[in-house]
Amino acid sequence: MTTSLKIDNIKRHVERDIDKLKIEYTLYSPPGVDPWVEVRFRDEKGNEIARVSVRRDRKSLLAYFNGAKENAERLASILSVLGAKVEVKEYGGDWRVNLYTDSITAIRRVEWLDAVRALVEELHKRGLIGKEQRDRLLTEINAGPNVVEIAGAELSVWFREKETKSGKTKWLVIVYQPGSSAAFDAAVKALKGAGFVEGVHFTAKRPEGGAKGHVYLKMPTSIWRLEELRRQGIDWAERALRRLEEIAKARGFSDLLEEYLRPAREAETVDPRGLVAEDAERGIKAVIRGVRVEWDNNRPRVVVEYEINGVVKTFYFTWGATGGRIQASVRLNDEKALVLATLLGDEAIKGKSGTVKLVTNHLFALTRLRGIGWELLRWYAGATKNDTEFYSL
Repeated sequence: MTTSLKIDNIKRHVERDIDKLKIEYTLYSPPGVDPWVEVRFRDEKGNEIARVSVRRDRKSLLAYFNGAKENAERLASILSVLGAKVEVKEYGGDWRVNLYTDSITAIRRVEWLDAVRALVEELHKRGLIGKEQRDRLLTEINAGPNVVEIAGAELSVWFREKETKSGKTKWLVIVYQPGSSAAFDAAVKALKGAGFVEGVHFTAKRPEGGAKGHVYLKMPTSIWRLEELRRQGIDWAERALRRLEEIAKARGFSDLLEEYLRPAREAETVDPRGLVAEDAERGIKAVIRGVRVEWDNNRPRVVVEYEINGVVKTFYFTWGATGGRIQASVRLNDEKALVLATLLGDEAIKGKSGTVKLVTNHLFALTRLRGIGWELLRWYAGATKNDTEFYSL
């Protein structure tokens, strides 16, 4: 019988008695040695059935066991039933079970969490970790697992920030770390099948030659695609976004997620047809008849049609990505400026004449318009795929 099948059999027995499982821990902190916690699992009669140690591993935590195969399999089955993702592997005759922070925090039993918190507090008390690292680890313990399922793959979610000359820079990391080439291929195939484009919505590196692989979702374009799928009624996309919101709330980066999602959440929520652009002082009143996108060498040309004094008129402008900038130029007079200001919701455009430059914020304002929003967002995602500075918070 293979190890995985044996663990599955043990799991079935553990699941029946999981409510009777008792968890105890002892914190060890001898001088000159990093502290650790030993967690023991006991059955209803008080007999010890498994144990595992938890210690610091650089900037994260590690729960580990080395020993006999039977004991490793029993421990793995218990941890798995409690919610952790766990594997048993052989190294030099010993059988090992290793869990890192994300799997450690997936176990939500109070006694287990108390043990892990006690270790973190002791590490801080002894000056082995700083306040910032202690707070981060405690947040992860309290928040629970940072995993979201997207297109059938489980991805880890991380919030990052750093100080720069211009202030704090914040960003979101969503990554899948496949355990094998087959898992990598399946994840990439599933993402592509859901309309995610490599280079636009994600980057991927296949595991080979002993090197680990990964699939990184690109921000914010990947979650724009999730929102687009949610709008189309795709259930797993709805669940993924809901889970991302739960993780963001628990870990304190809801504002960042909302900022990333805003263009997609607002996409095509405004019908431009029938909007009235009026300037009483100048005696101008125009009714917008429609807005559409035409294509000029893979660049979106936005065509605006409006009616004034019974006459239908149009003007257009074409977006491009050059020199690290998203921009368009448009020639305006009083009435065109009034119409464009109404579409953009930008009073500063009113009264302008001659050639006016439009920038990224204006593009996002246009994505709110029904019939052109998703086309513009898709173009933007492709146009900025090689430049991480286009969208910064």
